[in-house]
Amino acid sequence: MYCRTATLIHNGDTDEIINNLRDQKDKYDAVEGLHSVTYVKISDKEFLGFAIYESKAHLEAAAEHIQGIMKSFMPLISTPPVFKEGDVPWIYSK
Repeated sequence: MYCRTATLIHNGDTDEIINNLRDQKDKYDAVEGLHSVTYVKISDKEFLGFAIYESKAHLEAAAEHIQGIMKSFMPLISTPPVFKEGDVPWIYSK
C-alpha cells in the first residue's frame, strides 16, 4: 500500500468542498488501485487528505486523473496543497 497526504488551506467553505468531492465519487471509482480517500477537517480553513493506493505505481498512473478531480475545487483553495507520500507499513480497520 502507498499513501499520499495533502494539506489543503481553503477559503472556509467546507460544505462546498465536501459536496464537490462527493459529487465526483464516480471519478474516484474509476481510479485503478485507489483504496480510499479520507479528508480530515483540521480547522475551519484546513483539511488533511489521505489517499491510499495499492502501490506507488498506481498513484503515479492516476496522477493526471486526480489532478482533473482536484481542479474542480482549486478555486476554493487559498494556497497550493502541500503533498507528502510514502509506503503504508500497517493499517488497522475494525
